[in-house]
Amino acid sequence: MIRAERMLSDAALHEPRNRPLRRQLTTLADDEYVAQLCDFEAMEQIHRWRASLQPDRLVDYALSDPRWEDGAFVAQGGAFRSGRAWYEVAYRCELDAARRAVAGFAFRVGPPIPRSEWSALNLPAVH
Repeated sequence: MIRAERMLSDAALHEPRNRPLRRQLTTLADDEYVAQLCDFEAMEQIHRWRASLQPDRLVDYALSDPRWEDGAFVAQGGAFRSGRAWYEVAYRCELDAARRAVAGFAFRVGPPIPRSEWSALNLPAVH
């Protein structure tokens, strides 16, 4: 897994273009807030790691359900969409004590998911 040196979600959420997402997060129940925050961190980290990947959607439960492990939100079987493809992704998202900010993050990008599997995994066709 690639261990992030710097967390990106906090600064990105304060960018004007992300104001609607920031508002939406405040309406979510705690577990959903954590999932969405960690998914957002994952998309930011993936793009920072490889600029050619521009995730616009992430499903943390595509291949397997996420879980809590030693206080961290872990998504081993996620998928993200970039361009006209879906890719496998796994991540471990460590949170601050209040579970409102990402404190540590590691991820692994897997191979593209064949288009023939998208429907079975409930991954929407691109745009």
